[in-house]
Amino acid sequence: MTTQQERRDYIVPGPIDKELLRLQPQHRSEGIWNGTVEHEVVTCRRQGLILHTDIDDRIVPHLRDSGFISIARLGFFSLDWHLISAFVERWRPETHTFMMPIGECTITLQDVSIISGLPVHGSAVTGMSRADWPEVCETLLGARPPPEMIRGHTLKLSWLVDEFGDIPHQADDLTVLWHARAFILRLISSIFPDKTNSRVNLMFLPLLEDLREAATYSWGGACLAFLYRELCRVAVTETKEISGPLFILQIWAWERFKIISPSIRDPSAPHDAPLVTTHVLPQIRYNLDRMRPEDVII
Repeated sequence: MTTQQERRDYIVPGPIDKELLRLQPQHRSEGIWNGTVEHEVVTCRRQGLILHTDIDDRIVPHLRDSGFISIARLGFFSLDWHLISAFVERWRPETHTFMMPIGECTITLQDVSIISGLPVHGSAVTGMSRADWPEVCETLLGARPPPEMIRGHTLKLSWLVDEFGDIPHQADDLTVLWHARAFILRLISSIFPDKTNSRVNLMFLPLLEDLREAATYSWGGACLAFLYRELCRVAVTETKEISGPLFILQIWAWERFKIISPSIRDPSAPHDAPLVTTHVLPQIRYNLDRMRPEDVII
């Protein structure tokens, strides 16, 4: 008969020295070892509708000027909730690193830059929390949202979708600019999702007034900070949901750890054949616990 210890030999029961990792009693890994959240997968919330959208050629120059062209072309792919859950369990808020058997590792600004193409140098991304938001929208988007579409400093995404669909064939340059800003605002909602997953923070809109100047902001730095904050929040609380730019975490994990990266089952299959992923949390934990130095791409 399999004992409890034998069933759970895929995870180490906490840190040896708790002087640094002082949050262990509240950490998610403690519940896994105790058997209270052994098979619980974190729900990954995302706003990825814009990544399904075709990009009109007329807004491409504006996307390039603003620094959002690469992430706009990244496209949509499904998130592996099991993989993300396994990495949440290894994230330590005390050090902002993932604890692995062979040492610590983390996602860096360089990783974010390579994966997303977002600028990582420049001014911090900050904005106003109070303004006449309908007036700001009318000035920068060319349309005033109905009062029910704005709540506080957030705008309902459905209004952006309905108002800025296909660009009219005879649209002038200003109309194309308005559509470009709306497109970027929806992209931003996929990087910094509202907890309702249906709104975008309007504090970002004034930063898009001059799209060339927008490229001087460290959007990649803000992206990484948001991801760190979400990992810290979920790692040491009982919450069952995580949001943020989780695509960064997933692509980074695929690139760095060969033992969990997707593969093509049939080597003779065409290059665009679907990749095979694990999607089984205990198996991913097992693989990570038995990681060797040669399994990591530095």
